[in-house]
Amino acid sequence: MKETGAGVLALGPALFGALYGGINALRSALFRFAESPDTGLDFAVEESALEALRAAPEAATRPAPEPATEPAAATANAPAAAQTAPATATATTAAPAADPVPSRSATPAQFGYITQKSSTLKVNFEKLDELLNLMGELVIQRTALATLEKRLREQVTDRELLNAFNETSQLIGKSTDDLRQSIMKVRMLPVKSVFQRFQRLVRDLSVSHGKEVRLLLTGEDTELDKTVLDEIGEPLLHLIRNAVDHGLETPAERRARGKQAAGTLTLGARHESNHIVISVSDDGGGMDPEEIRKKAVARGVLEPEAARAMSEAELLQLVFVPGFSTRSEVTETSGRGIGLDVVKKIVSSLNGIIEIESKVGRGTTFTMMLPLTLAIITALMVEVAGETYAVPLSGVLESVQVQAEECHDTGSGEVIMLRDRVLPLYRLDRFFGRESAEQREQEYVVVVASGDKKGGLVVDRLVGQQEIVIKGLDDYLGELPGISGGTVLGDGRVSLIIDIPSILGR
Repeated sequence: MKETGAGVLALGPALFGALYGGINALRSALFRFAESPDTGLDFAVEESALEALRAAPEAATRPAPEPATEPAAATANAPAAAQTAPATATATTAAPAADPVPSRSATPAQFGYITQKSSTLKVNFEKLDELLNLMGELVIQRTALATLEKRLREQVTDRELLNAFNETSQLIGKSTDDLRQSIMKVRMLPVKSVFQRFQRLVRDLSVSHGKEVRLLLTGEDTELDKTVLDEIGEPLLHLIRNAVDHGLETPAERRARGKQAAGTLTLGARHESNHIVISVSDDGGGMDPEEIRKKAVARGVLEPEAARAMSEAELLQLVFVPGFSTRSEVTETSGRGIGLDVVKKIVSSLNGIIEIESKVGRGTTFTMMLPLTLAIITALMVEVAGETYAVPLSGVLESVQVQAEECHDTGSGEVIMLRDRVLPLYRLDRFFGRESAEQREQEYVVVVASGDKKGGLVVDRLVGQQEIVIKGLDDYLGELPGISGGTVLGDGRVSLIIDIPSILGR
C-alpha cells in the first residue's frame, strides 16, 4: 500500500485482484484459527502474487484476461487466427499476461458477514428532534386531559363514569411517561465520547508546561442528552487548561511539598436527581482567597472595603469575572482572563450551576450541575400578578416563606439574610412591569442559582411542579429580558419560562 501511495505501483485490475485475494485468505485463516487454534497460517500464494506485481509494475494495470471463447466460434475463425498468429506471438512475447491469482475455496460459514443482520440503525438526529417535538405535544395534551378531569369531577355526578375516565387518564399518563423516557433514552449518549478527547490535550499541555500529569476518568458511562453533550466540550476545555496551567505544580515544586512528582487531574460525571454533575478536580496548589482579594483590588475589580467584606467563597467566584486573572504574565493558555468567563456563560445558557471548592496546597474542584435535557423539563410553576410563570427546576435551590419585615432595602435593591448569607431579591411583578396591589405580611421566595450567582425570586403564590415543553419565541419579538421561552399549559394558556441568568445578571 505504501508503494501504491508513492506511485511506484499503479492501481489496476491485477493489483486489486491480488489485494482482494489476500483479504479473502486472511478471512479464511481467521475462520480456521477460530475453529482450530493450532492450525498454521499460510499466505505463500498471496505473497508470491504481490511480489510478482512488484517485480513487473506494468502488469498491475493490465486488464483481467478475457473469458475463453466457445469451441465452435474458435473453429470458424481458425483461418483468421492462423493468419494473425505471428503478430499475436510477437505481442505475447513483449508483454506476457499476468497469471490470475488463484482463489481459495471458502465454506458457506465464511460468508456470514454478508448475510449478517445488523442490530443498530443510524438515524439523522433531526428526526429524533421531530419525534421529541411530537412527544412534547403529547405531554401538553396529557396535561390538558388532567385539567379536564378536574372540571368533570366538579360538574358530573356519575361516579362510575368519572372512575372510568380517571382510570383511562392514568393509563394514558403512564404510557406517555414511558414513551417520553424511551425517546429520551434514544437521545442519550455516554459522556465517554467527550471525555476521551482530552487525553491527548492533557498530554500535550503537560509536555509544553514541563509538568507530569495523570488523567483519571470516572463515570464515563454516565449518559446525557446529545444537545447538552455537544455543549460541554468547550467548558471542559477551559477548565482542564486552567487546571494544568494554574492548578498543578511542576515536579520539583511537588516534591518540595511532599507530593508525588506526577499530579492527578480527575474528570468525573455522575447523575444526581434530574441533573448531571460534571467535575474537574486537581491535587495541585489550590487557590488562595487572600491572593485573589489582593489581585482584585490591584486591578480595580473591587474597592478595598468591598473586598474586605467578602467571604472566601465569594472571593473564589471572582475568577469568573471577565478579564480577571491571577496570572501576571500572558501565555498561550492563560493570563487573558477569558477562559473561566466562557465557562460561566455556557453553563448559565444551559440553565446550569457551577461551583468552586478549593483548599490551599490540596487542590481545586470545579463542579458543573447541568440539566439532562433541554427539550422537556420539570418546572416550578409560580403565580405573579395573576399570571402563571415557569421557573426551570434545574436552577431552583429551594423555596422559603419569609416575613415582609425581613426584606431590607439597601438602596441598590432588596436583600434578606438566609442562613447568615445575604441573598438579593428580585420581585418578578416589578421586573415585568405588572406590580401587584396586594400587600402581604409574608412573601414567597424561590431561591435560584445560575452559574456562580444566587438570588431570590419574590412571587405571589407557588402553584406546583409540572413537566413542560419548551417552545422558542419568534425572532420578531427580539430579546426579552427575563424570558427564555414559553410553554402551553393544560388549559390552553401560554406560560412564559423565566430566564434565571438574565434576571440574576441585572
